[in-house]
Amino acid sequence: MAQPLRPEGIPVYVEDVVITSPGLSGQVEVHPPGAGGMRGPEDSTRAFREALALAALMEQLTVEVTDPDEQDDTGGTRGGGGGAVVELEVPGPGSGFGQVMLYAAEDGSLSWHLPDVAPAEVTSRGGSRRTYHVPRSVVVAEPGAAGSRGVLGAVGTKVFKVLLFPLLDPVLGRVGDFFAARWEEKHRRNMVRWIGPDTLTRPDVPAFTEADWATLGEGPALLLVHGTFAMSHSAFSGLPAEVLAELYRRYGGRVLAIDHFTVSVTPSDNIAWLGRELAGAGALTLDVLTHSRGGLVGRALAERAGELGVPESVTVRNLVMVAGPNAGTALADRDHLSALLDRLTNLIQYVPDNGVTDALGLVLTILKQVAVGAFGGLEGIMSMNPAGESLKAFNHGGASTATYRVIASDFAPPTGSSLGRIARDAATDYVFGTVANDLVVPTLGSYQLPDTPGFPVAEPLVLPASAGVDHSSYFANPLVSAALLDWLPGE
Repeated sequence: MAQPLRPEGIPVYVEDVVITSPGLSGQVEVHPPGAGGMRGPEDSTRAFREALALAALMEQLTVEVTDPDEQDDTGGTRGGGGGAVVELEVPGPGSGFGQVMLYAAEDGSLSWHLPDVAPAEVTSRGGSRRTYHVPRSVVVAEPGAAGSRGVLGAVGTKVFKVLLFPLLDPVLGRVGDFFAARWEEKHRRNMVRWIGPDTLTRPDVPAFTEADWATLGEGPALLLVHGTFAMSHSAFSGLPAEVLAELYRRYGGRVLAIDHFTVSVTPSDNIAWLGRELAGAGALTLDVLTHSRGGLVGRALAERAGELGVPESVTVRNLVMVAGPNAGTALADRDHLSALLDRLTNLIQYVPDNGVTDALGLVLTILKQVAVGAFGGLEGIMSMNPAGESLKAFNHGGASTATYRVIASDFAPPTGSSLGRIARDAATDYVFGTVANDLVVPTLGSYQLPDTPGFPVAEPLVLPASAGVDHSSYFANPLVSAALLDWLPGE
């Protein structure tokens, strides 16, 4: 049964939950796992529920706050919540389980929250209670605003979903260092595959055979390289059908992609693997189109082919990097991993359904590692850390004869967009500050690198804030389509 919140800061006891909400009024109710009354307001999608189930995250309880309203000191309504928080105390997960909280704000945006206990206590205090602190701000989306409803969007309410996960996976072992690496080995693949108008979004395309490699050598080919958390069939699904058809025609059907690990190995490791695949391929001329971290993989192929075992007969002619983290991204810093998972969760929830369950599976797996304070086995992510020695060494390596092209975006969340809440506080990005970015990658860092061969890249396509292009939506923009058709000549 719903109870009123106490905006004067007095704790409210509902079932086994204690909620303290200074400055916030509303009605609070606690729902047990699978409560039928929550399906309507929660509006979670099948893909999201599947992702939770596949990652072995189970609902412990859900706290719902309806009619949330921030109050000033006199009891009147006020806008903006500043830095104030809502405190929730909930039952512990029980022995052998970890616990996290997923918060869905009024506009449908999502953020992950860890309990106020030290990582070392996660396994030793299984039966104790947990306390979470979540932003109080009421962030109601404008009626009809794009992105106001996502995979868990309870529009107009605050939803706090407490989730459990076993600390010992029956297949992958104990949650800790290298847990995400073991997940990636089981659920991802290293393979080369064809991409065509009829196969772009299909995950079941077979790996290359010797006959495929022979066909590839008949003329210049186009290689697609996806980014972190993605796979080829989801990363490039936004390419307009007519653009893909034209590229397919220009390259005589020689359009391929590599599916590869992105979390547990470095970009150089990705190309060392590809070099072994290319051993019997013969002479190849490649144009390469990449997205996100795939840009570093493309650069490793163009700049370090020989040292990574790629045959001398393979040449990179053009490299087009879309949203490439060439100067890194602050989100890859260990202290910002939770923010990275927040942003990716929000971006993933608006991609086509064929990518939601798959991409979220890896996000949720890394979330488990972060929840227990384990960071080992994440070299693929850490390779994008601007302060890391790996990226510094990478950016002071060999030159390339390939022509480099860059597409970047200065993204500003449209009015009423749920992406605004997750990225910005008082118009300043809490990770990037005032530095222009696409929510994941700094804009200038895509094409301006000091003392790095091949940079700065001349005449980049930089999409303005008015274009509304975030890290996951480049390929739907007509300016991007025009640039790709201009820069990728085919035969």
